[in-house]
Amino acid sequence: MESRLIDVLQPIKDNDFQVPENQNLQELTTMMLQKIGSIHPVLRDELIHSIFTTFIERGYYNEDQLKNILQSILNKNYLFYRIGTSKREEDAVFKRSFSVLLIPPIIEKHRHDPFLKEEEVLRVWENLKKYMQQEMDHRGYVEKKGWAHAMAHAADAIYHVAACDEISEHHIQEMLPVIKEQFLIDQPYLFDEEERMVTAILMMFKKINTTERVEWLETLLYERESWQDPREDIIINNSKHLLRALYFRMLEGDYRELRQVLENLLRELRKQEAY
Repeated sequence: MESRLIDVLQPIKDNDFQVPENQNLQELTTMMLQKIGSIHPVLRDELIHSIFTTFIERGYYNEDQLKNILQSILNKNYLFYRIGTSKREEDAVFKRSFSVLLIPPIIEKHRHDPFLKEEEVLRVWENLKKYMQQEMDHRGYVEKKGWAHAMAHAADAIYHVAACDEISEHHIQEMLPVIKEQFLIDQPYLFDEEERMVTAILMMFKKINTTERVEWLETLLYERESWQDPREDIIINNSKHLLRALYFRMLEGDYRELRQVLENLLRELRKQEAY
């Protein structure tokens, strides 16, 4: 099945993403959705993802079709596929992480030419928040299977949805603590996940005031409970990496006050180092 689908998709990509005359777009879409979580990295990433993104950007899908794709990927068979039952390093994560990666191009289409109702955008946001609360597989690159990168993909989706007019200060305040919980964990992020999330955070910061920004940043100051548990060092490192990424991104723009806050937080974090 997968090799046959590659044979169908590779010529489409090679021919500047043109749909062959003998190929029905809806049938093609169904086939790609069925294999969106394939562990074959070429099929999943280089073909299905790139073709979906290009088709959406070029307007191959009408508004109803885009809504149907969005509705499909937000359900338990895609974004939440085995999220509470799969083992931490199981292949199910590929289906979840590449489902979430379909949100950005659809939402970007909406931002430039609105076709979603407010409640539909808010539904995407709520599902993203629930996904962030539940995702436990934090692997980046997986040998022989390619990118899982769930947290980086989620960051991309959060960035695009947060930019929508429908997302308010209240919605941002609900998401930021969830991001904090996902980064203060005892599993190291190794593939620039914090950089992708900083892009989303800075977008969200546009919708809240300075006091709210500072209050959230201060929650990233982890205080260790044990000096003998190396897992706490991983948490502290994750916190430092996120704060540093924010600091250096804030060298551009009017962030002087927040940079000072970040400097103080990083100094305090050094007191938590076990060496």
